[in-house]
Amino acid sequence: MFIDFFLERSRIKLAEDGLSYRGCVPDLPQIRVTGATPEQCRAKLAGAITVLLAIEARGGRPGEAGVERDGRETGRSKGTIVPTQSSDLHRTAEHVYNDSRPEPEFTDITYGKKDWVARVTINRPSAYNAYTDHTLREMAAAFREAAGDSSIAVLVLTGAGDRAFSAGSDVQQHGDEHIGNPEAFREWMNALIDAHTALRQLGKPSIARINGIVAGGGNDWNLACDLAIAADHAKFVQIEPKLGLLSAAGAPHWLPLVVGERRARELFLTGEPISANKALLWGLVNDVVPYKQLDKTVDRLCQKLIDRFPECMRLAREQLSFWKDLAWDSMIKEACDHLAAHFAGGEASEGLRALAEKREVDYRGFRVNAHAGREAEPPEPHEVARVSRRNIRSRSRFCYSCGAQEIPETFYYCGLCGTRLV
Repeated sequence: MFIDFFLERSRIKLAEDGLSYRGCVPDLPQIRVTGATPEQCRAKLAGAITVLLAIEARGGRPGEAGVERDGRETGRSKGTIVPTQSSDLHRTAEHVYNDSRPEPEFTDITYGKKDWVARVTINRPSAYNAYTDHTLREMAAAFREAAGDSSIAVLVLTGAGDRAFSAGSDVQQHGDEHIGNPEAFREWMNALIDAHTALRQLGKPSIARINGIVAGGGNDWNLACDLAIAADHAKFVQIEPKLGLLSAAGAPHWLPLVVGERRARELFLTGEPISANKALLWGLVNDVVPYKQLDKTVDRLCQKLIDRFPECMRLAREQLSFWKDLAWDSMIKEACDHLAAHFAGGEASEGLRALAEKREVDYRGFRVNAHAGREAEPPEPHEVARVSRRNIRSRSRFCYSCGAQEIPETFYYCGLCGTRLV
């Protein structure tokens, strides 16, 4: 109970270097910790508070050290408690905590560095490497760490396994936490913006290693990277219109710049996938290779980038990113507000509910319901049919465009094709 009390009063904020987080407890100034993510700081704070409370329970004072984990007591004789400075207590608490509970590793990603290359892998293969806000915070921490490490020349971003690079944002989290809760969604969006900012401001080349499906927000990360190599079985799809969601964090800003406006509209408005070879033809990736050759091809590209002057690379990236940065900075604030408002509406609710229930969305039934002015939740398909039969006698218009008949008199537009009625 005491631990929870102090944790609620703790403060965790981004460090001045922008590469890590710092945590403290105002009531316990001798406790200060650092970590790669807010979750790591919170876990380390809990461990340090536990040590401090254990010391006080033994009869010591806040400025006294205690028993080390290996069974050796500090002091001249067994059981003796020797006063120390608060800084000594901090070191002792950190030592005991780190011995008993090692510093947490990343849970949603893997991060490794070797031979001038940093590799960030979204490690959620069972969810097709979809990302939650926790995943995004870990990605941001890894990007910042790589940016501040002079031994890193290139960063490779990929997904675990061979099925998906990333399926975008985690729709289960959206359905459970964000529908009708704009404040929670804004917190999620802030984590997304923070992670994208960390990658865009990396100061070093980044490569998207496309190992499978790139869906929805997964394409944001592909476009955020400087270069992309895809396996030949990969597919690219902007699936948001099929799920009742909006895409507003990268792809809608950047796709027209990369593949052209008409192709970008085709991807977004139809929601149909394109193959890796078509993505190569459109300029969405730099190369397509068989999956077995993917790592070798990415490594060859890494070696080319390593053997270049780092300051020239940094400045070249900044200049080449001018239009992408301009589009992002001009639209992201407004897009955040649009997304938060959209999650309070019926389209996102129906799309995510249909996905959870593993059923097809009755898009035309949803249109009929929306045009009838009903604010209730979108009906099930059999409900639409029943309502249609009950109201059939009141229909008196028809659509000359699609042939729909006996449309209610109150309709000014066709509920099926959207044509203005005569």
